[in-house]
Parts: sequence; C-alpha cells; structure tokens
Amino acid sequence: MKLLQLLTFAFFTSSLSFGQVATCDGSRYASFSYIPSSSTGILYGNATTYGGSNQDLYLDFYEPTGDMAAERPLVIVAFGGSFISGTRQDMDWMCEYYTALGYTAATIDYRLYDGPLFPLPDSVAMTEEVLMAVSDMKAAIRFFKEDAATSNNYRVDTNNIFLGGISAGAITAAHAALLDSNDVIEAYIQPLLASNGGWTGNSSTNTQYTDNVRGVLNFSGALRKSSYVDANDPAVFSVHDDGDDVVPYAAGAASIAGFPIINMEGSFLIDQEAQNAGITTELITFPGTGHVSYFQGSNAVADSVLWESASFLYDIICPQYAQLSEVGESALTIAPNPTEGTFTVEWGEQKVQSIQLIDALGSVLTTVKPNGGTQTFDLNAFATGVYFLRIETMNGVQVETVQKM
Repeated sequence: MKLLQLLTFAFFTSSLSFGQVATCDGSRYASFSYIPSSSTGILYGNATTYGGSNQDLYLDFYEPTGDMAAERPLVIVAFGGSFISGTRQDMDWMCEYYTALGYTAATIDYRLYDGPLFPLPDSVAMTEEVLMAVSDMKAAIRFFKEDAATSNNYRVDTNNIFLGGISAGAITAAHAALLDSNDVIEAYIQPLLASNGGWTGNSSTNTQYTDNVRGVLNFSGALRKSSYVDANDPAVFSVHDDGDDVVPYAAGAASIAGFPIINMEGSFLIDQEAQNAGITTELITFPGTGHVSYFQGSNAVADSVLWESASFLYDIICPQYAQLSEVGESALTIAPNPTEGTFTVEWGEQKVQSIQLIDALGSVLTTVKPNGGTQTFDLNAFATGVYFLRIETMNGVQVETVQKM
C-alpha cells in the first residue's frame, strides 16, 4: 500500500466523524485531507547492542505538509523481522497513512539481535533483546516529550502519543506501553532489566521525561505474560491471525525460521486481560494460519484494518465528535456478531446510502442500497472468517467487521 493507493481510498472515504484535543474539529483524523512530508535521519538515542557494538538510533518524522496546528497527536511505530532483521523505512507506508489523516508519525530504529545465529538464540537472549528494543522505543517517546518542553520543533501533543508496530515491532510496542514497575516479572528477567537501564532503559539520558503513552496499536504482537495488563494501562487495539505460527494468538512459542524460541501470550489473551481490567480494547481476529496475513494480500483488507485502527484512535482523542456524529457504536448495531449465518445491521434514522459486504481477500460479495433502518445479510454460503461492512452515509464512510463462526 503506497500513498497513492491510500489517497485513492481517501477519495471514496470522506468523514468518519471522530474533540478533546485542540485539533479535533469533526474532520481532522476522520478524512484523508493531508499530504505527508517527512524529515529523515533524526538522532534520538544511542545504546550498546547485544553483541557489544555502539549504535546510534535514528527516527524518521512525518507530519502534514504546511500544517500550522500547535499540537498534534503522534503515532510511533516499529518494524517487524523477528528482532534480527528489518529497517525503520519498512514502516514508511504506515506513517504516511496516519499522517494523511492529520496525525504526526515516526518510524524508529531499534537495536536488532547481533549475537550468534547458529545455534539460534535462546529465550534468555531474546528476552534481553526485547528489553533493548523496548528501551529504544521509550527513548523515542522521551525524545518527543523533551522537544515539546524545549524547542518544540515537532509540535507533538504529548498527552496523545500512541505506540504501534508489526510482529516484533508490535511486541516491542506492547511491552513499552503495558509493562511497568507495578507488574510482577519472572525472576530471570529481573537481572536482564537491571543491566539494561531498569524501567526507563538506557538508550538516552533524558529520563526526567516520562515514557507513558495513551494507547498501543498491536498488529500481531504479544507480551511475555498477558498478566502485565492492568487497570492503569493505556488503550489497546489488536489484530491477529488465530493460526499464527510465528507470534502466538493466545499462548504459545514465538518462533524464528520455524524454530520455537520463547513462550509468549498474544493478542487474544491481551484483549481478555484488558477487558478484565476495564481498559479500552478492541481485537480483530483473522481465522486460519498465517502471520500478519491482513497486510500481505488485498489492499482493501489492509485499508479496512488500518481504518479500524484509525477509528479506534479517533474515539480516544476526539470522543465528543465520535459520540455526536459517527454512525457508530451508539447509533449502529450489528447482531448477532459473531454470527453462524445471518446478521442484521440496524442504524435507526441515519440515512445509509449503500452497504458493501467484503470478504478477507477484498472481494465485494454484495452491494445493497437499503430503504429504512435495517438490512439483513446471509453468510451461510460463505466460509468462516472475518468480513467487512463498508457503510456509506451522508456524512462519509464507516468500516465495521463481522465474524462468521
């Protein structure tokens, strides 16, 4: 998905209305109205790798071209690659997506494992590698908070910083956002944490600034233990394949090249713990095998997943507009969901112009132009899995998910 594709999608997607921050106006963050521009190679930290090398840490910063807003929410993202490969440029497209909606975004370096690969690293080595990556991401958070308190070059709203990532990057983001000094950690982790700067990490010296964030976007990530999630943690948005054999959907081993390395607990258990703790959470499950399948195939599916994540962010930062204007949780219902076959969409008096039912491969199964306030769909002839509803109203477009059991 390149920016041209995103802006093409934007042509058909006007306003999913999302005002607690100064820039919430009922349009920003709800429509693709901005052209991203970037500043690359910004030094934000320095640390020693697992193999003992000194590494400068850089980030690329994205913001809407010509934007004059004094404070903008920020999404910091990290790339995947099993902690042994990948570059920050791998996440340019995701930064462009959120920036086109009016956010600022940053894609970051983090230290990769540079120890011996034969034999593959054990669970202790990979735990330390994760802690190093988390240290680096926390330094990136503090970089923007220090800038906001001093030169303010990037005009970031430090009350609305979100972390995100794919696979290893999501594991990094989840631990940076959800693991803290209130959590009970395994005995073997304690010395590893202490030798890598403790809870603040050791990737920068500006530890007078906090590294707390507003939420995390978890694309096929996991925690060492889902019990790290508690009532003091930020909001969590997750997407995961339930047959993932690289990063477990529930409990299982995370693997490198098919070899199990370390037991982790994935998005399903994270979402369960978040629900139990009473924090804002959403999980989209893709049934079947695969790892990050939703970003591997159809652009329509990838765009729908990203749009759901943007809606999740919007409801957090602009709740007044979300409640007043969205054909959403308060005005639209889908039941039963999950469904074994048929389901009904109900939206009351809001004018719905059309509804498209789309499968996980991006194929449009049906398009209806409903009359009245309800529409029933039948999935009996289709396979189990995730389906998308693209609902066009007078105010714009909303994307919802339906699970067939």
